[in-house]
Amino acid sequence: MQIVNVFAPGRYAAGRPVLLAGLRRHHPFTESGRHIAHQWQELDALGRIPGQVGASLYGVMCGHDRSGIEFMCGVEVDSFAGLPAELGRLRIEAQRYAVFVHSGPKSALLMTWERIVREWLPASGHQSAQAPDFEVHGRPITADTGPDDVEIWISLARQA
Repeated sequence: MQIVNVFAPGRYAAGRPVLLAGLRRHHPFTESGRHIAHQWQELDALGRIPGQVGASLYGVMCGHDRSGIEFMCGVEVDSFAGLPAELGRLRIEAQRYAVFVHSGPKSALLMTWERIVREWLPASGHQSAQAPDFEVHGRPITADTGPDDVEIWISLARQA
């Protein structure tokens, strides 16, 4: 009997509305890995953000153009009121998601994202909702490449 390696989400979830505050930056594709790691370090240096809810950290792919990607790293907040002007803000609406778990070094996280987008999504029968897709980290992001479980939430369009 042949064993087939199936790459699939760990679960499907109905996401709730979330308000995020943090650092929102545009990065060239060729430098995104290094720049995003530095962005996480900058977020950590800010300490607790006013109105922060919980300890989870969010990494959000906000968009892209020919030159690179826009990435936000942040935390959930209860309101945008009282946030320092230099912090980015993002409202994620309630949405249906496929939730994947990346277990392994953070250095391989991009490969998991690529596998989801290039392999799983086209073969899944689902379509992207073109809404923010994001990572949820349970502990501070560091420059190390040690193992960590990171959830990757992929927005799904409603099917007819």
